Order: sequence, then structure tokens, then C-alpha cells
Amino acid sequence: LDLSVGKMIMGYHPRDGFSIYYVDNTGVRIEGDMFAVGSGSTFALGILDTEERRFDMTEEEAVSLGIKAIRHATLRDAMSGGYIGVYLITKDGWRKVFSEDLASIR
Repeated sequence: LDLSVGKMIMGYHPRDGFSIYYVDNTGVRIEGDMFAVGSGSTFALGILDTEERRFDMTEEEAVSLGIKAIRHATLRDAMSGGYIGVYLITKDGWRKVFSEDLASIR
């Protein structure tokens, strides 16, 4: 069985600010300002790319955009699904801000 796992690693450091990395199944680490992973990632990126203010949003606006991107990816990609869990990372830590069982909205 061949398995590929992609993951995002995010955090905050007082000296360096916020960081986001994509790490693939071979251990390659790529730093960037926005990533989407998984089979529905192209759909999610399509939604994220439409927001011109994505780097100048309130927390509420950013969370709403993230939820929209994940929902869109899940509804367009047959291999996506399950639960949405959205977490907000700030300089003070992280917290879960949204959860949804996608089976309940279909």
C-alpha cells in the first residue's frame, strides 16, 4: 500500500512572527504564506485565491474564508469529507473556533 501524507505546520514565535510550512511524505519542508493539502486542495485554493484582502482580514473574516474554502473543497471533491475542524493561531496560542459534521449538511 502506497500512502502519501501531506501536512501543514503552523505557529508563532515572538522574534520571527507567524510561520506556515507544508511538509510532504518524504520530509521536504516548504515555507509559504498559504497552503491547502489533500485531494480537494485545488478547490480550496480556488476559493482562497478569490479573496484579495486575505492578508488584511479580521479574525472573523479569516475564519469565515477558511470554512468556505474547506466546505467548497469537500462538496466538489468525492474523496474529501468527514468533519471540518478550524483552529485559529494567534500570538497568544491556538484555539478551536469551528467544527462541523459535513454529513449533516448534504
